[in-house]
Amino acid sequence: MKPPSPSPRPTRRLLLGAALAGLAAPAGAQTPAWRPDRPLRLIVGFAPGGTADLVARLAAAEMGKAVGQTVVVENRVGASGNLATQAVVQAPADGHTLALAGLQLVTNPGLIAQLGYDPARDLQMCGQLTALPVVVMASARSGITTIEEAIARAKGAGVTIGTAGVGTSSHLGAELLFRTVGGRFEGVQYRGGAPAFQALLSGDVEMMFDLVASYQAPAAAEGRVKILGVMQQQRAEGMPEVRAFGEAGLPAEAQMRSWQGICVRAGTPPAAIAALHAATVAAVRAPDFVARMKSLSIEPVASASPAEFDALYRAELGRWTALIRAAGITVQ
Repeated sequence: MKPPSPSPRPTRRLLLGAALAGLAAPAGAQTPAWRPDRPLRLIVGFAPGGTADLVARLAAAEMGKAVGQTVVVENRVGASGNLATQAVVQAPADGHTLALAGLQLVTNPGLIAQLGYDPARDLQMCGQLTALPVVVMASARSGITTIEEAIARAKGAGVTIGTAGVGTSSHLGAELLFRTVGGRFEGVQYRGGAPAFQALLSGDVEMMFDLVASYQAPAAAEGRVKILGVMQQQRAEGMPEVRAFGEAGLPAEAQMRSWQGICVRAGTPPAAIAALHAATVAAVRAPDFVARMKSLSIEPVASASPAEFDALYRAELGRWTALIRAAGITVQ
C-alpha cells in the first residue's frame, strides 16, 4: 500500500480529524456504557401489596425503560427481609440481580445473629428512590396531645406503645426517642402494623410509632388518634399540618427517616452500577412515580451518585447497629 503523501495539506487534515475525533469520543469511548443482555430481577423482601412492593413495582417499570430491559419484581418474604438480601449476595455480581434496599438492611445486622453475609463487605448501593417519614401517634383515649406531653408521661409513669414486632421501625423509633431524651415505655408487640394500629384506635396502647401511611389521616380527622409529630427536622411535604421534631426542639439524635433504594452485590462492574444509578434517577423523576409517591406522603429522593447513597447506608448501618446492641434487642 502506498504511504500517505507527506505534503502539508494531508498532514493538517489528519491532525484536524484526530483532534475532532478526540473531542467527539472522550471518556465514553474508553468505558462503554453498560447495557443488560437479559431481564433484570428486583428482589423485594416483603409481601405483595405493601408499600415496599408498590415502590419496587413502580420503580421497576421506570428503570426498565432506562436500561432497555424488563425489570421483574420477585417477592422473597422471610426473616425481616433478610432472605431477599441473601439472594442478592449469592447471585452473580453482574448487575442483573437487584434488591430493594431499605431500613431492614441497617437494622438486621444488629438483630440477626447469622445474617449469611457481611453487610459492610457484600453490598453496594446504586441509588436512592424514596424517603419515608416516621410519625408518632397517640390514642385519643390516652389524653396525650403533644410530643412534649408524651415525653413527660414517659419520664413519669411510663407509656405503652404498640409495635409491629421486635426490631421493626415502630419498635426502634420508640427506643430511639426515649433512649435519647429519657423516659420509659412498655412495648406491646403485635403481628404487624395493622393490628398494632387497631390497638391504638381502641386505646389498648397509648402510643404508636409508624411509617407514614394512608390510613392514619382519616383516623386523625375522626379524632380517634392524635398525630404528635414526624421524627425529622422539618415538616413532611405530604403532612404540612404535623409538627416536626425539629420544631419541638428535639435533637437530631432523636430523629429518623426510613428510606428505599436499589442495591446489588459488591463487585458489580462500575459501569453497571453507574447505569443502574442513572435508572434510579430516571425513575424518581418520572411523573407517574412522583405522583404515586406523593399520594402516599412519601418523598421521591434521587441520590447524586452511588457513592452518596452508599455513604448514607454505611452511616445508618453504624447508627442502628449501635442502638440495637446498646438496647439489647434480639429477634428469634
